[in-house]
This record gives sequence, C-alpha cells and structure tokens, in this order.
Amino acid sequence: MMGFPSHEMAEDVIASTWQRLGGCVIAPGMWTAECLTCGQRETVEDPGPHFDGWAAPDVSAASAVTRFAARCRGDLDQAETSVVSHAGLWLLLASVAEHVTAEDGERLAEILGLPTDEASALARRLLAEPHPTLAATFGAWVAEGVTTPLSNANRSIPDQAALDQWAAEHTRGLIDRFPIQVDESALLLLATALVLEPRWTEPLRVDEDGRLVLDGGLQTIVRTEAAGLVAVAKPFSQDAVDVLSVIAAPEVPPSQVWQAVDEVAEMLGNGALWRAEKPSDTPANGHAWWCRTRVESIVRSEDDLTRADGAVRRWRSRLRRWSAVETSIDFDDAPGLAEVARALVPDVEDPQFACVQSVRGEFDEDGFRAAAITAGVVLTGMPDFVDAPVERVELDFSGAHAVVAIARGGAWEGIPLVSAWVAPEQRAMPDTDWESLELLADIDPEEAAELMAYKRQRMRERGEG
Repeated sequence: MMGFPSHEMAEDVIASTWQRLGGCVIAPGMWTAECLTCGQRETVEDPGPHFDGWAAPDVSAASAVTRFAARCRGDLDQAETSVVSHAGLWLLLASVAEHVTAEDGERLAEILGLPTDEASALARRLLAEPHPTLAATFGAWVAEGVTTPLSNANRSIPDQAALDQWAAEHTRGLIDRFPIQVDESALLLLATALVLEPRWTEPLRVDEDGRLVLDGGLQTIVRTEAAGLVAVAKPFSQDAVDVLSVIAAPEVPPSQVWQAVDEVAEMLGNGALWRAEKPSDTPANGHAWWCRTRVESIVRSEDDLTRADGAVRRWRSRLRRWSAVETSIDFDDAPGLAEVARALVPDVEDPQFACVQSVRGEFDEDGFRAAAITAGVVLTGMPDFVDAPVERVELDFSGAHAVVAIARGGAWEGIPLVSAWVAPEQRAMPDTDWESLELLADIDPEEAAELMAYKRQRMRERGEG
C-alpha cells in the first residue's frame, strides 16, 4: 500500500515518546494527513518517499507561564476576572529578570519558573521570533538622572499622549489608552504589549437563538483530576493558535476549573486529547451535554467518525459570542514586582512598583481577538495620606444654557466663532448612572452616597419621583 511508513520507521517511532506518525497517503491530493488527536486535516500534495518523525518542541516557556498564571490567580484572587493576560506580566518581569541578583534573584527565579538569566534570554527570544498571529513588544523608559542597570531603556518617560499612541500602535488599535497615568514621581516605566487575532478555518454557524454552532473542530469530554468530567470545544484555527473552551459542573469552584484547563491544555500538547471521545462511564446527560443514539437517514461525510459498533459519531457544540474589557487590572501585589523594583532602581530606598494591565478579548463566529498592555512604574514612594477638609462642587448643566466658541491669538483674538443655546434635558442623568454610582460605591462609598443623594434631589425637583 503506497505511502505507508516503513517497518523500520514504525519501530523508530514506537521507541521514541517524542515522535508521531503523520498519516498515510495513497496518492497525492487524494488523501489527507489528519492529526489523530485534534482531528485537523491537511491535503497532502507531495508526500515524498517516506514520513519523517517529529521532534517535540521546547515547552519551557509554556510550562513557566502556566505555573506563573496559576500562582497569580491564587495570590491575587483572579479566578473570576473576566479577561486577563498573565503572559503579559510574565514577559514584563522576565525581560528584566537578569538584573535581579542575590536573594531577590532566587525568589524571582522561583516565581518565574526559570533561573533569572534564562528567563531574560527566553523573553528576548519570544520578542525576536515572530509568530504568525501573535505580536509582542517590550518597552522601557527611565527618568533623567536615575541610575538603572537597564541598557536598553529610553532616557525619558513619554507624556500620556505618546504612551496612548504606543498602546494603540502595538495592539493594532484594540487598546487605545495606556493603563497607567504617569507624572513626575515616575522613575522608571516598563510595559509589554500582546495582540493576537486568530481566525477560524471555517466561520461558525449561528443558530436561531444567536448561539454559535461548532460542528467540526475538536470536541470532546475528558476526565480531569481537578474538576472531574469537563466538556471541551476548540474550533480549528488557520493561524497557529488554539482557543480552548472548557466547561465543568456548576458546583466546581473557578480555581479548580482553571486547574482543569491546565490539564486539558497539557493533554492537547502531549497528543492525548482525542476528538469525539468520552470516557466509557460518561452519563448520557451531563452538566453540559446530552447523548443519544438512534437510527437516522443521513448523508455520509468524509468527516464522519465511527464507533466500534459502527455507529456514526457526530458532535456539535453551542458556544457563546462574548467580549470582555478590563481597563485596570491591579497587579500591584503580583509576585516578583518588589524584587524587580529593588534591582532596577538600586539608589532609591524602598521603591514602590505600581503595575496595571488593560486587556480586551472577543470571541465570535469569525475568530478570537485579544490584546493586553501591562505597565509597571517605579515610583519614588507612595504619598502620605492625611485627613483634611475637602470642598466638592458639582455643577449641573442639565437646564437651558448658552455655549460659545471664541478664537484666541492673532487677528482672530476674541472673535466668537460659534454660539449655541442648549435646551434642557428631559432628565439630569440617564438610568445607567445608577450602575456607575454602584460601581463607584465599591471604590469611594462617601462620594457615591453624596452623588446618589444629589441625583435623587434633582429628580424630586423635576417631579420625577
């Protein structure tokens, strides 16, 4: 049978845990090579005289970032954060890790999962080797007169407009504001930008309820140690990025679901995740699936899989469109920041490192889009808070009022260019302001209470109840 691997090659592959057979080809263009785990296929035009073994890739970065992400989720209580990029923070710390020595260096190495010099070398390699879908950037800026071991830092900290432009440029416009406001107290500014936009090989269908329907791709049910049985769906991507959706039973805590996600990702990387499979003791109806077998009139497809008893296996997943934006994830207490701050500004006693991330993610029928800016600023020190009288004045322009635009400078000085009379609003504040005030209450309860009382007073004056 033309195209089968030789007996010697088969023995070679069996003897090595890091090689896989690619498939078999009867004639160029007639058959396809298929991944036995995820099911993705590619037509083979010229198979050559034999199949080559495949060497395992270096997964040291993946392992380090996975462990770091798990630690951050636990230490910072981020299991239910809507969207976050721990890889962006890891890349920021790793990019400067080689400058952290002694006890701080040992602690940082344990946090990053690699010796500090290896972590920095790996960060440089990640930034230097482009990915077809992912773009990554590191930036460093230092204030005039500040001593730092960073040789690649720019010797001035940009203004806010320039930083916003940097964010937009390096996230392809998905994030247009830099997450940190910098002022004269900033001694050193570090930032990483990540952006990825993988597209599905085939757009997902949309059903009558607006749900996304996945008929192909990788769909499976697997048993995990952390969360028991979980359902997994992964549309095929044409851009070398896997986007896994994993759902566990509703009573499983989010922290354990994330542990299950790590297990599933490891299975996929090890070639141990099989499409359209489920454990033999899987119940017919589970927390996120139902199964049934019945006789139907169907048209056979080349994508059909069959069970041992001859039954055709057809799986379908219904997914949700979703989008999430987090404009200021607080990473101030993230592991590794204190050690980095002490190393990068050695002449400053007790430097403070504020770290914030802006991140955006979207999942729809065409693909997945995500971007993250992680910014860390080393400050001279946190300000001392004191109790003092504060006068707050709120101006209300909901009534009728005039507006005028006046030119300044040269021959046009003082000329009113445009004027307008603005009619009263129907209401002083839209209902959505209540939601904003409720969010404000989590940050500043006193100010939120004052604004709520003011809003109610104005509504009573207008007779709105």
